[in-house]
Amino acid sequence: MEEIKVERKYIIYIENMIKQIAPELPEDVNKLQRDYLINNIRRSTMLLARSMQEDKVFQTLDFERQCTFIQIMAEWSFHKEIDLFRSGIPAKYWKIVMQKIWYTMWEVMFACIQNNAPDNVVLSVIERYVTRTYNDAVEELKNSNIITEETEEKAKVQSNIEKMAQKYLEEQKKEKMKRYLKMAFIMLIIGIMVTVIVLNFKIYGVIGILTIMLFYNVFSGERHY
Repeated sequence: MEEIKVERKYIIYIENMIKQIAPELPEDVNKLQRDYLINNIRRSTMLLARSMQEDKVFQTLDFERQCTFIQIMAEWSFHKEIDLFRSGIPAKYWKIVMQKIWYTMWEVMFACIQNNAPDNVVLSVIERYVTRTYNDAVEELKNSNIITEETEEKAKVQSNIEKMAQKYLEEQKKEKMKRYLKMAFIMLIIGIMVTVIVLNFKIYGVIGILTIMLFYNVFSGERHY
């Protein structure tokens, strides 16, 4: 395998990015698949980094912007590799599919940079072409009688990015519910305390409660400055 020579700044960025990506791997990805995925992300992003150094179009970007494209390459490699793991497609054909996806992403990025496309357009176009390329590659495997129609259908419905988004939303809902329950519990306790104080101390209890509320609002306001 030919050694990919890239500048140290790209290597540092890619390795740090991989460290952040690795913990996000789902539980159904085994050790061999994990190593395979990480190696492919490293290789594909290193190849893109070399393009950043050598190609005049990619050189028009500053380093921060280049890193944005490297991250896009890594994230889509992450999601589509996992889709392949779950697809039922034999492992020896995963690389064929991914090579087509990497090449498509490179071409789309190149065209977007040439046309000064804004970030939202870049992300939208890359997503559309990645999905199309993945589905086309799966169809080619079916037409070549490498996979069955059932495997083709299973492969096409895979979407790790959607599953992760759904998981994130569910976790947010749980956190929101926890906050509501905590607030409701606090309000219940405060309500009980207020009732006890008012019933036992009457007007002095009300004055005391109003004083506490006044102090709370004053100090709470000061913390916001």
